[in-house]
Amino acid sequence: MGRKEYETRQRDALLRFFRDQPDRCFSAGDILKEESLSLGQATVYRLLAHFAEEGELVRFVAPEGRGALYQYKKDACRSHFHLKCGRCGKLIHMDCAFMKEMEAHIMAEHHFSVDNAKTTIYGTCAACTEMGGGK
Repeated sequence: MGRKEYETRQRDALLRFFRDQPDRCFSAGDILKEESLSLGQATVYRLLAHFAEEGELVRFVAPEGRGALYQYKKDACRSHFHLKCGRCGKLIHMDCAFMKEMEAHIMAEHHFSVDNAKTTIYGTCAACTEMGGGK
């Protein structure tokens, strides 16, 4: 097996891993610990950066600024805002009329086009708030 074929298999395996778990976020460290993948550190970082740049994965700042988390980006995610819990990492898809109104307001009043694919509001989800997670 040639190097190119090997790299393609690694690339496909990592992308499949994310696609199979679309609602979960993973750090590079999580990927390195995943026994089913068996990827080297340089490969993981290179592929995560590539997938984020290409729009296959969404890159988030990890809670308390400890590195980055990555999540598979569904096609539908390109058309709405997201809420991201800074405590548990949960991603909430916000496809509601109010956010569309807000986006229109930003364009009309501030002459600024929002990139929904990259727009995430950080805070604390209801479950974490109930457990004492606060803001």
